[in-house]
Order: sequence, then C-alpha cells, then structure tokens
Amino acid sequence: MNLQDYHAQIDTLWDNIETQLEDQEQDVDCERQGSVFTLTLENGQQIVINKQEPLLELWLASRAGGYHLHYENDQWRTAQGDTFWDLLETAFRHFGENITFQRA
Repeated sequence: MNLQDYHAQIDTLWDNIETQLEDQEQDVDCERQGSVFTLTLENGQQIVINKQEPLLELWLASRAGGYHLHYENDQWRTAQGDTFWDLLETAFRHFGENITFQRA
C-alpha cells in the first residue's frame, strides 16, 4: 500500500465510524485532530484511533487494550488476526456500550 492509499483507507474508515454512530443515534463525540481520531462517550471515557504513518499502521487504544493493526486482505488486522471492527466493538462493550458496526 502506498502512502496515498493508506490515508484514503483510514479517512474512509473514520467517516464510516462517524456515520454508523450517527445512524444508531449514539451519544459519542467524534473528533479528528491531525492523525488522531478520538471517540468520547457520554461518561467521558475515550477510545483513541491514530495513524502511524511511518509504519503504515493504525493503532487503537482504550481501557480494553492497545492494538497495532496493519492492512491485509481488505481489512485492518492485528498480527494475531483480530479485526479492527471486532476490537472497536470490544472497546465499546468494555465501557458498557453495546454498539455494533457493519463491516465495510
């Protein structure tokens, strides 16, 4: 993947997250600041997703854990094979939110 494709993939992913949260009428604030995308729940807890451009990776961090993901077979995955969407849903569940995402 080249750098332009990398940024396009992540921008599409972030747009998808925002759209799905809005469609489900979830009270989650989404804020983009440079290479960092922060999801803040109503109770103040946060999930942080950020670009790691030098490694062409995507990192996801919350109290449920921290993960490094790479793009493989049209999905963001950890080295252990966990998918981004599964990890994001787990992060929300850790905060007591049962939010599901359609895999794009």
